[in-house]
Amino acid sequence: MITLSAEAHARVMKKLLPPSRMWSPDPGSLLSLVFLAAGEELARVSGRSADIIEEADSSTTTELIEDFERELLLPSTGTDQERRDRIVALETREQRSRPPDISSALAPYLDLDAADVDVIERSRADAIAIGDDRAIYHFHVYRDPALSGTPDIDSAQAELDKIAHSHTLGRVCESIAFKVGDPYSLVGRDILGA
Repeated sequence: MITLSAEAHARVMKKLLPPSRMWSPDPGSLLSLVFLAAGEELARVSGRSADIIEEADSSTTTELIEDFERELLLPSTGTDQERRDRIVALETREQRSRPPDISSALAPYLDLDAADVDVIERSRADAIAIGDDRAIYHFHVYRDPALSGTPDIDSAQAELDKIAHSHTLGRVCESIAFKVGDPYSLVGRDILGA
């Protein structure tokens, strides 16, 4: 968003005057000082208009974070980023969610950035390969155990269960791949039936 300086606002206002010899071009004239004072106020308002756009987004708010928490009945504890993450998680939970929304909602629980949360959905081909048509209604959220941090897998699963997603079942697990013996993996199965 482009914001003008006080001097730029004053120049614009001077150019809006009708042509006349009455207007002194002197920067120290009374009219120039009035325009400069008005320009300072306009510059301040322009700067704040950029701020209000940032504040309206719950993921970037700073000044209005307490208002968001009060409206959503959330506690005011933790760092500003943790507080913003809780707000975004609650807002995301109340809508039908896509994998990026689920990643954003679960990131605080998994102690990761949203971009590092892997949401893996099954395709029809996966369900056929597994031999279970119901597998298409399942999806998994993985957290690599080699990453630093202290994830709360149970809270992440509880949050995922509250999210209105288009699948029947979502599972949160800390794994680099499917666990052996998982009924939805191909590990130890003969998918060709030989």
